[in-house]
Amino acid sequence: MSKRVNFSRHIEIQWLDSVAVWVAEGKQKKELDEQIDLMLEPSVTCKVNRGKTRNQLTKLWSRKSDDVTDSFTWFAIKAVLGSERPDFVLHWGMLVAKNNFFADVVRFIGRREKHAEVFTYAQVQKNIVELYGDTETVKRGLRSVLKTLVDFRVLERQTNRTYKANKLEHKVESKYKSWLLQSLMYNQRYRSRSLADMLDDLVWFPFVFSVSVNELETTWFDLHQQGNDLVLFKK
Repeated sequence: MSKRVNFSRHIEIQWLDSVAVWVAEGKQKKELDEQIDLMLEPSVTCKVNRGKTRNQLTKLWSRKSDDVTDSFTWFAIKAVLGSERPDFVLHWGMLVAKNNFFADVVRFIGRREKHAEVFTYAQVQKNIVELYGDTETVKRGLRSVLKTLVDFRVLERQTNRTYKANKLEHKVESKYKSWLLQSLMYNQRYRSRSLADMLDDLVWFPFVFSVSVNELETTWFDLHQQGNDLVLFKK
């Protein structure tokens, strides 16, 4: 996955829930676009920005993707069909798998959360500019991610330019654990990685996320013990 800024508009959890359900129901592109436009119209009045937001939402849940396999997306769609409301971890996994920029911003925030530190917009901007370049596209994308994370309640805006991470204590269900690990494989383009390293990734900071060996799905991974490490090989 290239170092591209593919997060131009903020998104909200209720929008993601609706889009996930509509995709799971099998709505075709024309109908899906119309439904999303109607949903966004009260909040996003500019037609151009509404189109950008719609495209970002549909790309996230679309089965047609250059970033992930059809089976990865289909797992999430089936999970949506089998629940009253999409589990938040499904949206998170899709974002991690398909959006490097989002994940890199989250990792910065996760480092701050680890030390219970408040941070400024200037600090996170400095970090992301070092990774992606000093352009208005990068800065606009960063603002969109931060606004999204505030909506997700994993980030609190304390003052106009100051933020604090918020650990949700959202416990990841066993049935989603291997799928989430797979999302990180896509994000980092791993072919193999130790389980310990994957669980230590700061992209998981909002969640209670631990995995035992018997919870790992061999449909996603081959498992090999290498010394003290259990290494997952992507199938």
